[in-house]
Amino acid sequence: MTRNISFLIFFITSLTLNAQKVDLIYFTDAHQIFPVDDVDGGRGGVARLKTIVDEVKNVNENTLVIHGGDLCGGVLFGGMYKGEPMIEAFNDIPVDICNFGQHEFDFGSKHTIQLLSKSKSQWFSSNLKNRDGEVFGNLPAFLVKELGGLKIGFIGLTDAMNTSIKDDLVIQEDLFASVSDVISQLSNLDFIVLLSQTNLDTNRKLIEQFPEIDLILTEEQYEQESNVFYKGHVPVVSTAGNMSSVAKISLGENKKILVDIIPLDQKVASEKYMRDMEVYYKKDMELQLSEKICELEVPLNFRDGIIGESLAGNLISDAFKEWHDSNVGMINGGGIRADISAGDFMLKSARSLLPFGNKICQIIIKGSELKKVLRNHASDKKGALLHVSGITYAYKDSLITVLRNGIELDDEELLTVSLNSFLLERLDADFEILIDKLDPEAIADYDVLKAYCKKHKLVKPVLEKRISLFRNE
Repeated sequence: MTRNISFLIFFITSLTLNAQKVDLIYFTDAHQIFPVDDVDGGRGGVARLKTIVDEVKNVNENTLVIHGGDLCGGVLFGGMYKGEPMIEAFNDIPVDICNFGQHEFDFGSKHTIQLLSKSKSQWFSSNLKNRDGEVFGNLPAFLVKELGGLKIGFIGLTDAMNTSIKDDLVIQEDLFASVSDVISQLSNLDFIVLLSQTNLDTNRKLIEQFPEIDLILTEEQYEQESNVFYKGHVPVVSTAGNMSSVAKISLGENKKILVDIIPLDQKVASEKYMRDMEVYYKKDMELQLSEKICELEVPLNFRDGIIGESLAGNLISDAFKEWHDSNVGMINGGGIRADISAGDFMLKSARSLLPFGNKICQIIIKGSELKKVLRNHASDKKGALLHVSGITYAYKDSLITVLRNGIELDDEELLTVSLNSFLLERLDADFEILIDKLDPEAIADYDVLKAYCKKHKLVKPVLEKRISLFRNE
C-alpha cells in the first residue's frame, strides 16, 4: 500500500512539474526531405526529426514543434519538388507553427498560397503583407499559445525577400516597425518568442530595441554548426543548416529558459514511416537525374564565385551567352549552389548547380549601363558578384574598367546580354528586353547548361582573369 501511495505521489508530482513547463522543438532550413550525405551517416532528414519529436512529446505533452522557415527552393531537392514533400512530412510529424523564409517564395506567391492550402501547420507573419496592406495570405500577424500553465506570444519575421523571386503579390515590411506594431498588441504574456529569418546582427539590434523579447529562434548561421548566442540574458538560437539539428527549448516559470541542441545524425533512429517517405523521394530524384550529359575535367567549387572569378561561373556564363548567341553571358555568384566533382557530369550536376530553374532571358544594353551594373555588384561578398562571358572587367577604388576583345568598352556600344530572370528583375539600369521569361526561347537555366555541355561533350573551364577585383578590405 505504501509503495502504491509513493508511486501515486511521484506520478502527480511529475504531472505538476510538466504542467509548469513548455518544450519547444525548433528547426529551420528544411530544404530536403532525406539526410544530406556529406558526412558519415548523413545529417538531417524528416525521419530522425519525427523520432525526436515523438520522444519529447512522450515526456511532455505540452510541446510545440516549430519550423523557422525555408522549406522550398534553395537546393536541388527544393528546386525539383518545390516544397510539397516537406508540407506532406510536416503534416505527419506534425509541425505546429511555421514562419516563412524567403525561399518559400522562390516559385512565386501563388505557389506559396498553394503550399499553405495543403498545410496543417499554423502559418503566420508579422512583416509580410498583401498589396492591400493585410497580412500575406490573410494569416495572423502573431500567435498566442496557452499551454502548460504558460501564455506564450510568437512574432514572425522574414528578411532578404529581394533574394527570392520578385513578386508584387507579397511585400516585405520593415522588421523593426513590424515588431513594434505587434508588441503593442501583446499583453499579459509569460514569454515573447521571436522567429526571425534574418542575420545575427539584426537579431541583436532587435533585442536592444525591444527588451520585451525573451527568446529568438533564428535562421542557420552555419551549415553544419548549431549556435546559441546571448544578448544579455536573451538566447538567440540558430540550428544547423538543412535540418541538421533541432533545438529543444524548455520554458519554465520565472522566465527560465533552457536550451539543448540535438544533432539529427546517425545516432538518432529513423521513424519507419518517414524513412519510407525519404527512400521514395531519394529514388525518384535519382531516377530523374541519372542522365549523363558530358565529361567534366575539373571540379567546381561554388563558394569561389561568391568573392571572385570561378570555374563554375565561367562555365555557366559561357552556356548562357551561347544559348541566345549574345555578346555577353552573365550570372550572379549566389545563383550557383553546389560543388561538383570532376568526372561524369550528370543532369543531377546541372540541376544541383542551378536549382532554382530561372529562365534565361536576353536584353540589349548600352556599354555605359552595363558598366554601372558591374560596378554596383563588384564590391559584394554575399552572392551578388557578377560572372561574365564575352567581356572582362576590373574593379578598383570604386572604378570599373570593362574590356571586350581586349579593347575598352565604349559607353555607346550596344550589347546583347543573356542572363537569368532572377537577375533581370533586379537590374538597376536602362535596357530593352529582347526575350523575357515568358518567351518560348527562355528555357530553364539548367536546361541551357545541359544543352551546352551535351554539345561540347568534354568540358574544362579555366580561370581567365575575367574578373579582377581590388577591393578596399
